[in-house]
Amino acid sequence: MPGSGINDARTNNRALSPREVRLLADWERERRRIVTIQDVAQRVGGAVAAKVAHRLVRKGVLQRLRRGSYLVRPFRSIGRATQPSTAVSIELLLGREPHYVGGLWAVSLHRFTEQRYASLLDVFVTHRLTARRIGAARVRFHVLKTEAFQRGITTVEIEGLEVRVSDPERTFLDALDHPRIFGGIAWALEIARKNLRRMDHKRLIQYAVAGSRTSTCRRLGVLLEREGAPRRTLAKLRARAHAASTLLSLSPPTQRTGPINRRWGVVENDR
Repeated sequence: MPGSGINDARTNNRALSPREVRLLADWERERRRIVTIQDVAQRVGGAVAAKVAHRLVRKGVLQRLRRGSYLVRPFRSIGRATQPSTAVSIELLLGREPHYVGGLWAVSLHRFTEQRYASLLDVFVTHRLTARRIGAARVRFHVLKTEAFQRGITTVEIEGLEVRVSDPERTFLDALDHPRIFGGIAWALEIARKNLRRMDHKRLIQYAVAGSRTSTCRRLGVLLEREGAPRRTLAKLRARAHAASTLLSLSPPTQRTGPINRRWGVVENDR
């Protein structure tokens, strides 16, 4: 007759050894969600730490986040094919490092589109990290300067954890600043067409003036003018946009024909 409780814990059809059960029980009692290879070494000794960690990953107790860093699965999930969402795993992985989840995942989060993007997450960080699969999604990391993390970041609660994400205005500006991540400028224009009216225009301008590309400021100026933003509100944005004088297509790389907006130096070729 099968036993019950942690002494008979099984995962991935492999019974945990008494030592492995003690490790997991200690981490759960300490409310540890992330452990490193050094943490394992402190418990079992450096000579066998890598082997023990490898076995726990193979049994599904630990989930490898990056080299020498692991997510701990709680006892209540042992024997079930459950794992935290990729966004939660990213938050646990990066901890206090400056970062946020953005890209098309944030487009879905803020309901800019009815499509749901969950198989690819774009994460903005301050140092280079290799793209990898975390949970059910592939994660790409994009490096920004440290000051870029001082604006446009909010938190949402996912599975009981506060996850840092780009707010609606920052998500839209990222689509203009980093169009390749979103699959092209067309995404930003689509977001603007459906959602720009409900965004905070002053916040958009503040963010753009503080850190966006000049080309983004010029395109944003055209789009906000279409929404009826007063010239006084756009003054700071226009001052920044005049740092460049060459004509810019609103929607590259489509044919560069259409009316020219002289105030912003933009060919309105999206219509």
